[in-house]
Amino acid sequence: MHTLPIQIRFSDIDGVGHVNNVKYSDYFDVGRLHYFKEALGRAPDWGGGQTLVLVHTEANYRRPTFLYDAIEVQTTVVEIGERSVHMQQRIVDARGVVRVEGASVLSTFDRETGQSFPMPDEWREKIRQFEAGRLG
Repeated sequence: MHTLPIQIRFSDIDGVGHVNNVKYSDYFDVGRLHYFKEALGRAPDWGGGQTLVLVHTEANYRRPTFLYDAIEVQTTVVEIGERSVHMQQRIVDARGVVRVEGASVLSTFDRETGQSFPMPDEWREKIRQFEAGRLG
């Protein structure tokens, strides 16, 4: 599982004093970006060409997070489809207590054609190698 420390900012805090639930999607986005940057050896090219786009997200909020909590986002790929990648993520604190669990699906997308395309074998293999390297 890929792990990335998250800096909580004052602007992430709501009127009740904890991280606003909407901010967790930002944390998950950053986790996915760094996951693909390491797994594929580069960040996805969202500016053009062939890339991945987010098509589904869900989150389960387990415990609140506060301004001075030390947290990290953990990210892993659980399935690679013909044209998609299914991911699971967690926000955990320094003791390993899960604050939020999330799942997402990203689809391949070609900006020039506006269509999805079959997952390149190179991407598929790099993700599999990255996951295997993290498990072993």
